[in-house]
Amino acid sequence: TMFMKIIKFTLLFLLSGLFTQLSAQDIHWSLYNMSPLTLNPALTGSYLGTARIGGIYRDQAFNVTGATGYTTPSFYIDAPIVAIGKRDWIGIGGMFYADEAGSASLTNQGAYASIAYHKALDKKGNTLLSFGLQGGMLSRDIDANELRFGDEVLGELQTGTFTQTPENRSNLGGSSAFNLNAGVMLTARLNKLTDLNIGLSFQNILSPKYALDNTQTANTPKGSRDLPLAFKLHGQFNFSLSDKWILSPTFLYNQAYTSSELQVQSMVGYKINDKDPMIVKLGPGYRLGDAFEILLGVDYKSFRFGASYDLTVSDLSDVNNGQGAFEFALSYIIKIFKAPTVKPVVICPRL
Repeated sequence: TMFMKIIKFTLLFLLSGLFTQLSAQDIHWSLYNMSPLTLNPALTGSYLGTARIGGIYRDQAFNVTGATGYTTPSFYIDAPIVAIGKRDWIGIGGMFYADEAGSASLTNQGAYASIAYHKALDKKGNTLLSFGLQGGMLSRDIDANELRFGDEVLGELQTGTFTQTPENRSNLGGSSAFNLNAGVMLTARLNKLTDLNIGLSFQNILSPKYALDNTQTANTPKGSRDLPLAFKLHGQFNFSLSDKWILSPTFLYNQAYTSSELQVQSMVGYKINDKDPMIVKLGPGYRLGDAFEILLGVDYKSFRFGASYDLTVSDLSDVNNGQGAFEFALSYIIKIFKAPTVKPVVICPRL
């Protein structure tokens, strides 16, 4: 069947990635499933409820001696706003992220609005195909006064005094550009115990100019200042092992120009009680060639909480003692349903 072909393709893709050397330089999350609008715009409004609000925070390289590190907060809100027929709907949302890195405060920010259409492929609504579009502004900035260039360091070694050279900083400054992302996602309930979702998103479709250095010479390669087209392939499988236990393996593959990244994770969830259900989740993850991830999650009513800690396995472990990054994420689904209107019934006694 189509679903078995999807599962086979996913497994082959993951296995092939185990033998590929992967690296990445873009911002990334360990708790990527808890940042839906940065993962895929097709996830906009893809839930049962009135509105959803959430946020995620990452602190990376905090243990490198003398380094400022990398901090990345992000916030989002989305809602399914328009029902189309009995099983289709449209969702809208917005999200913001800000990534700050290093002593010169290199800052990358993005503010996006997104819309998604969710189409049921069967009469029971067990299979959905979602399409999403996302547009917004990117901005980039740096504190050039905190940078130290080669000629300045050489002058300090020769004279014993550090002196800034303004010409090194004259062409450095902030930039902003409009950007466009798109995505598609398939969600399917295979049976009462198993469901899955697989998505593909494309980022930087317009390849916006995104350089800090405003100089342009005849030797500047064409397109070198453009943000390259990138894509994300992601998937999640949920298996109910019993009334209490749930298994959820996931994967995320990023590709941007020549840089790529693969993450594989598997979390086991335990339902503490049935009357007021709380699910506690724990599991490992691995970002190939970079870090081993320890993952924790708690689902309680309409709240979802997640935390992760990365243990560095790359060469960076020589300077950060293996302590890579931590993340926290929280989301809440607001549910406001109208109470049914009951018309009064007047009972007339018989005469």
